[in-house]
Amino acid sequence: LPLLVALLRAGTEEGKTNAADAIGTLATDAPTRALILEAGALPLLVALLRASTEQGKAIAAGVIYLLVNDAPTRTLILEAGALPLLVALLSVGTEQGTTNAADAISWLAHDAPT
Repeated sequence: LPLLVALLRAGTEEGKTNAADAIGTLATDAPTRALILEAGALPLLVALLRASTEQGKAIAAGVIYLLVNDAPTRTLILEAGALPLLVALLSVGTEQGTTNAADAISWLAHDAPT
């Protein structure tokens, strides 16, 4: 995981996209998702969502969707600034990007204060 986060931080665009995809593959259970967050992947995923290729943005949105399962993580994702980027992806992203963004936004709204 540290090597994937390092690649996500300083790799080429393709390397960052591939690292995000691999991190998403690992995000299958709560303990691993916690390790992903502890490793510092969230701000790097948000950065990928902000300035990457369409494929990179779609994958970043998908990984964020996988990480958004519990309330404390939702708060971290919102604080990291992901919501406006996910909303923007809805109108300009690929089909997979818009689907991933919509899924992530729906989970971010889960248990939101009314």
